[in-house]
Amino acid sequence: MNLQQSAKNIRTTILKMIYNSKSSHIWSAFSVVDILTYIYFTQFKNWDKLILSKWHAWSALYATLAELWNIDKEKLINTYCTNWQKLWWHVTLWSVPWVDVTAWALWHWLSMWIWMALSLKKNRVYVILWDWEINEWSIWEWFLFAQQKKLNNLVVVIDKNGQQAMWPTKDIIDIPNLDKVMINLWWHVQVIDWNNFDDIERAFNNLSENQSNLIIADTIKWKWVDFMEDNVVFHYKTPTEEQYNDALLQINK
Repeated sequence: MNLQQSAKNIRTTILKMIYNSKSSHIWSAFSVVDILTYIYFTQFKNWDKLILSKWHAWSALYATLAELWNIDKEKLINTYCTNWQKLWWHVTLWSVPWVDVTAWALWHWLSMWIWMALSLKKNRVYVILWDWEINEWSIWEWFLFAQQKKLNNLVVVIDKNGQQAMWPTKDIIDIPNLDKVMINLWWHVQVIDWNNFDDIERAFNNLSENQSNLIIADTIKWKWVDFMEDNVVFHYKTPTEEQYNDALLQINK
């Protein structure tokens, strides 16, 4: 299995979906592709659960599952975020059969999936958070609750890209040394380069069987396209035709 090629295919599909629909959030989607590819292609088993809490990136999940299940990508590209179709930026319970809940306030996902982890002790529950979500106080309550209940089947991944909306996260509510903070809350913590499959594999091979697991994933938004890298405008902007063609070439080089 070539994870690198699968990730390239997924990014290509995302770019086409967003360009065709003239929608946005391409920045958020690209930063989660590698971790979604690794989990779904190598880790995911029947009755495991994954929640993409940063639901601005749902186009990445649609594209990942299309690659995994060999779904018609052209249909996905032509119907994403278009009138009277089911696949939107923010997923709904009735949009696709494998979705368990409707997307809602970002930071409340963790609480829901902690309860899922309690009831599915023989299965893993994966939660992917954006780093600015941990500015919300309720997240910390659930961090404490998860370790109190010894939820060793819970794997939380934080997409630590350092950006929220229009400003750097550190300029809003900075949490320095997040890894040490979480170790002091009795979580098993690993810090990785999210854009490196070897790092991702090492982290998943080193998950704790006795503690709740946290993977802090350092990532760069739009790392694969030079004019979009860490450029906040591409959280909101649809690429122009010239930018679209340039991005396609860079993704697949």
